[in-house]
Amino acid sequence: MIAKRGVAVAVLAGLVVMGGCASPKKSGAGAASGNASPDGVPTAMTIENRIERLNAANDAFAAARKELRGHSDEQTRRELADAFGKLQDVLQIIKGGDADGAFRQQIRIIDRARQQLTGDSATAPEPTVNAAVRAASSALSTITSEQFGDDESLKKLVGSLQDRTDVLNTVRGPIHGFEAARALDDAGAITQRMGDLMQQRMPQAQPATAPAAAAQ
Repeated sequence: MIAKRGVAVAVLAGLVVMGGCASPKKSGAGAASGNASPDGVPTAMTIENRIERLNAANDAFAAARKELRGHSDEQTRRELADAFGKLQDVLQIIKGGDADGAFRQQIRIIDRARQQLTGDSATAPEPTVNAAVRAASSALSTITSEQFGDDESLKKLVGSLQDRTDVLNTVRGPIHGFEAARALDDAGAITQRMGDLMQQRMPQAQPATAPAAAAQ
């Protein structure tokens, strides 16, 4: 009886050890795909899928910018918040899975601005908008250096956005809304150029090889 009990204890201990060595299961969307980053951007997309997603996000960002009127009323705050949300999506796709701490902080600043613009109508929007535009400008500048450092036209577009960001600090009211809309247009020009460059870098399909002539 004692021997049988000892065998049972040994078997149970073995099962516990095996269970402890097993890999923990993932949960949520990341578990379903198995390759999602903490920011929700897949880390193992093909270049075709990444460009497809970027084109759609750029289109959504462009549509949101068309709604901006350059005023400083509640509707404009909502429209700016929507544009920042679309810009956030674009930035995450372009950056991909290689998101460092600085980029994550920039995304948090943009997202915080989006939330404040829709939820805090008592606070002046200028500082919030300025912080978000500055964060986006810094993120785009870093991405340009990391991924597109050989493109001079893109560097000029980034420089224009940085100049516009400096202007935002000197204006208020409707003029500030107008300059913020122009800054987001500058950001859109940058992300569109990045999408075009990614498209150009895609491997081109090779023409099918003609069948060899039949032996005479």
